Amino acid sequence: MKYNGVIEAKLRIIEQKLSEIESWDIQSFGQLQDSSLLQNATERALQVCTEVMIDISERILALNDIPPQNTAAENMKKLQGMGIISTRSEYQDMVRFRNFIVHRYEKIDLEILFSILKNKLFLFREFIKDIRKG
Repeated sequence: MKYNGVIEAKLRIIEQKLSEIESWDIQSFGQLQDSSLLQNATERALQVCTEVMIDISERILALNDIPPQNTAAENMKKLQGMGIISTRSEYQDMVRFRNFIVHRYEKIDLEILFSILKNKLFLFREFIKDIRKG
């Protein structure tokens, strides 16, 4: 199924945020730990990327006349069941991380943030690829 221009525009937001994160060239945990600017910018960029994933999942469900599920993680699982995105529990983990940023913002574990930077950014690109292949 080909999706509309709104979805493509949202995918480009993720790409833009990923480019920004990469441009900050965060090479070490110490570099992140020593800069509240990098911490805040990274948290926000990851939050936006995940919010966009959630928006896209809701839009695709709506375009397929499927009501949204009870949670954003369940929306991801539904898209997986429909064969739209790959079956990765990490997508649901990213939604949970976003929930943590939003609701437990006073205590973000920098080690988790750094781990996402170094090991999980590819998930956003996988999501983009999955949606575009539609």
